[in-house]
Amino acid sequence: MKKPAHDWSPFLAAERPVERFSPHGRYRLGLAYANSYHIGMSSLGFQRVYELVHRRPDWSCERLFTDGAGMPVSLETRRPMNDFGCIAFSVSFEEDYVNLLQMLERARIPVRRRDRGPWDPVIVLGGSCASINPLPMSEFVDVFALGAAENILPPLLDALEEEEGREAVIERMAARNGFYVPAFHHPEEEGDELPKLNKLELSEEQMKQPGSLPTTAIVTPKTEFSEKFLIEMSRGCPEKCRYCWATFGMGRFRWHPTDEILASLERARPVTDQLGFVATAVGDHPDIEPILREANRLGFRTSVSSIRIPAVTEGVLAALHDSGDRSITLAPETGTDELRVKMGKPITNQFLLEKIRLIFRHGFTQLKLYFLIGLPGETMEDIQGILDLAARARAVMLEELPKKGMIGNVHLGTNVLVPKPYTPWQREPMDDERSLKEKIAVLRKGVARMSNVSLGSISVRQAIWQTYISKAGSDAADAIEAAAKGESISSLLHRFAPQIQPEVYRRLEGDLRWHFMRQT
Repeated sequence: MKKPAHDWSPFLAAERPVERFSPHGRYRLGLAYANSYHIGMSSLGFQRVYELVHRRPDWSCERLFTDGAGMPVSLETRRPMNDFGCIAFSVSFEEDYVNLLQMLERARIPVRRRDRGPWDPVIVLGGSCASINPLPMSEFVDVFALGAAENILPPLLDALEEEEGREAVIERMAARNGFYVPAFHHPEEEGDELPKLNKLELSEEQMKQPGSLPTTAIVTPKTEFSEKFLIEMSRGCPEKCRYCWATFGMGRFRWHPTDEILASLERARPVTDQLGFVATAVGDHPDIEPILREANRLGFRTSVSSIRIPAVTEGVLAALHDSGDRSITLAPETGTDELRVKMGKPITNQFLLEKIRLIFRHGFTQLKLYFLIGLPGETMEDIQGILDLAARARAVMLEELPKKGMIGNVHLGTNVLVPKPYTPWQREPMDDERSLKEKIAVLRKGVARMSNVSLGSISVRQAIWQTYISKAGSDAADAIEAAAKGESISSLLHRFAPQIQPEVYRRLEGDLRWHFMRQT
């Protein structure tokens, strides 16, 4: 029996658009997020594309998500996914590759690009995963868009307007800067013979232009950032952490003009009283304090995605607390000064604890500390250092909060290092499974002894899989397709071990397969 299409009416009824766009246009783009509505509508990049397409004359944009079963249909007009001429996927996390393939299968669109005919949509993939390493998905995707939506959307939409048929669109994109087209570019065969493909990031000059500020287009309660109007503060990061792609792949640190950010607050007022400032380095905007104070004056409740440890100041904390925020996220990454220096983050525990004391002294009750395990050169002493640091943070909390009649919680968000392309650690092997399990056991046992301290879940198998599909070549297609058909990660890691283990556990030498793309 045919499964009914997903009912999007409750989602649409709850949405509050900042600006209303017509769902009808001469041209239509299917904009797909390879995850649920709850996750996808929390993506500022996804919402930015939605807005930019609608601002182009004669164009409308219709959203698609993984929710439901059977044929995916758009929220706006319930148009079947396979009825669009082009479907642009936004993918920020490699684990969502499986969801993308499942959406194609449900839409009866051939999963492999070689099997598609003239009547099938052009499948485009953008987002950070396209720029990190597109090769694992190159058997499935027709066109990879490399860079900022502001730069890659105009040539793509030009081609969709002007070319007859999918093959002509694909061929045209192969000749343009900022696009990797597997049918025409063969980096695994041509090597150095293939000219470097450019990634078109947003420049500092572009970010100063009016209208360049990405903000929420639709506020909704049915998202990870419920009811929040998100505002991008900056791009890049002033730190040089050796594990972080954002630092090395997004270009030098640059920020949006203060007057543009303040103007966006007026657009938010009719639809919500909650703001979320997001960026890799939110607190490093030179006018962060006056921006937060102005948001408070206008009656907004504000929060920040996370904040660099040096950017924790009296003024920032006072403004956030006055707005009603009670949670702060910091990323010490490891528990010892020595290892932090090795990873390119020369911040001492003493300095960190001074900032933590400031946080609790201002009345914040929820402190999230992000850590990585499996770092090159890491020892069990470094793991114990995480527990020691957590205990000292807890002690500071118990000194400061009871003075205010409060108690709080310290949460350790801990992940396994996945050595990413284009980072200084891109050649490093992942820590072995036995070592990681020992470290996790030590952390769990230590945290269990501390009240008001919690530890997030940590999956070694998921980290192995993510490492593989972030660094592999086109030969990962069979494993990714098997995952999309429902094979478990445990089974995949066993069945494809001969090709997975060398990618994950061997130090990489020479020119790396993803270096056919020129990073900023």
